[in-house]
Amino acid sequence: MTTINDLTFNQDYSCISISTSNYHRIFNCEPFGQFYSSSHGNIKKTLSNSIETNTVNANVDNNTRNSRASLETKCPTAYLKMLFSTSLTIIVPQSQNKLGNRLLKIYNLKQNLKICELSFPSNIINIKLNRKRLLVFLEIGHIYIYDLSCVRLIKILEVNSYLNETVSTANNLTDSGQTARLIGDLSADDNSFLVLPLSAINDQTDLFNHEHSSASPSRKSDSTIIANSLDSLIEYTHKDTHHLHKKGSITLDDLKKDSNGWVIVYDTIELRPRLIFKAHNSSIGKITVSNDNSKIATASVKGTIIRVFSIDSNSFSSDKLKISQVTNLRRGHNLARINTLSFNADNSILGCGSESNTIHFFRLNEKAEATSPGNSDEGNTEDYEANDHDSESSEDLNENLANLLVSNPAPPVDAEENHKQSKSYFSFSNLKSTTKLINNQYTKSIIKKLPYKDYFENLIWEPPRRSFAYIKLPEYTPPHHYGGQHFTSESTSPENRVEIGFSNSLILLASYQTGIFYHYQLPKPVGSTRVGSPSEEEKREECYLINQYSLV
Repeated sequence: MTTINDLTFNQDYSCISISTSNYHRIFNCEPFGQFYSSSHGNIKKTLSNSIETNTVNANVDNNTRNSRASLETKCPTAYLKMLFSTSLTIIVPQSQNKLGNRLLKIYNLKQNLKICELSFPSNIINIKLNRKRLLVFLEIGHIYIYDLSCVRLIKILEVNSYLNETVSTANNLTDSGQTARLIGDLSADDNSFLVLPLSAINDQTDLFNHEHSSASPSRKSDSTIIANSLDSLIEYTHKDTHHLHKKGSITLDDLKKDSNGWVIVYDTIELRPRLIFKAHNSSIGKITVSNDNSKIATASVKGTIIRVFSIDSNSFSSDKLKISQVTNLRRGHNLARINTLSFNADNSILGCGSESNTIHFFRLNEKAEATSPGNSDEGNTEDYEANDHDSESSEDLNENLANLLVSNPAPPVDAEENHKQSKSYFSFSNLKSTTKLINNQYTKSIIKKLPYKDYFENLIWEPPRRSFAYIKLPEYTPPHHYGGQHFTSESTSPENRVEIGFSNSLILLASYQTGIFYHYQLPKPVGSTRVGSPSEEEKREECYLINQYSLV
């Protein structure tokens, strides 16, 4: 029986690779077609293999030869990663012993040559690469950073072994026997930003050693350096962390005590952190970086709210990155592990796959339309009414402001003043009453007197956007819930999980459960509607299936 170990799109979604317990293959996505398979024996044999083959007894019968050839073409693979559409390929063979998958091989598939091999002290749980960096993530929590141009080790980040812990605590699930998951992500852009949960960082993590030295790549920084360096990196995006904003010096422990939802952006080119921000109150369950580094999408272990943080490109050349906007997206009210987040090529759409039976698609380049309670998708069993518990709703926030102002009515202001918008990460476009409250003179006078008035501007005003399109794969089996706890049924193994890619208006889906590769068509964009009226987008149209193919 063939088991799917990994499905991976290359960075531009032009190809997809499958790694199984018997072989690995690479397919072109559009038009679909296989162009490489390990079962064809395309990679050149080593000298030892060639000698062994040449010394085989010539009198061996055909059945024995066929059996030997079958064994030679079997190639169990844990991971296969491509560098865009180049011939550079990273392969991790699936180990047949208890030591785990510790060997990594780099190939040039076009020339059918193995470039080199790397061996590691622990099981490899994932690989990320772009044109400048190769990152190898180990089960013990180490992150090996290589200069890909010469395959030279330049840094080892010794982080907490958070990968298994986060998976096991999310939704009371246990993943015994399953592969550990990578929560962070590496951008495909040459800026090469690595984004990780801050909970992975400890006082021994070598964050601030800038030296590109392979002689001592794991030299640690002491806790004093880390503590003194955090203040300048923090970007406040959550209203409930004003106590940190007022604090003189913020340490790593301060952030961890506040929440497990903090995120760190690490520059793997300059080997230093560039940004720390709070994404959620709950622990981080999934992180995805857009190819151009301009957006970071995060989901907590609850899986109800997704946040997209837009990074100001003008800050790429500065010491600290700046967040220019935060967009809130509502997946649903049911707890679910989000295992896939994926941006399309121009970052206008975010795809979200979870263990539920629905895959959601959100628009990111349009202002949020006002949503009215009670609207639900006929094709979607999830109820979108409940708010995510790790963020207060804008309605509650507006009510609090209204109570604050009820005893002191605001003096009249001219129409032009009402239409001015305060500087903020969040859109005020569809909350007319909120805009009036913020921009009237009395409210402004209050804000000026607040000890954390700068932080006040970062409150979350925009209600979460809802998906405009969805896909329900018939192969999916919803997880079971017993006694208020969340368990994955054995019948759903392999788990409900897909990889999401995009090709213009086509959605590309690869299923771990069946090994089927799908082409779906996105619904056509609809015209904008006025604020406050039901829009076509709120109907969340279902994408329609164009074709499906087998990867196994």
